[in-house]
Amino acid sequence: MWDVEELSKRITLRQLKWWMGFWRVEPFGDEWARSGKLAAVTAAAQGAKVEPDFEERFLPSYRAPVQTEEELKAQLRRIPFFARQMEEKGI
Repeated sequence: MWDVEELSKRITLRQLKWWMGFWRVEPFGDEWARSGKLAAVTAAAQGAKVEPDFEERFLPSYRAPVQTEEELKAQLRRIPFFARQMEEKGI
């Protein structure tokens, strides 16, 4: 964690302004979000349907929604091979 008090003793106002200007030109410190944005732009450029939470999926804090057993079965029924097997087994 950054110690703002200690940093204010070590950096001059001129240096702070320089770093603020640099950040405007070349933002730093949010690599995960930028990677997500790049992935979304690349996917969209290739014709993929980009969901609203696409960028968030690249963040370490992202937790995918939990799929219920019924939702999983419904998705599997959409695939002919699995649909036949499920029908045969009465699932």
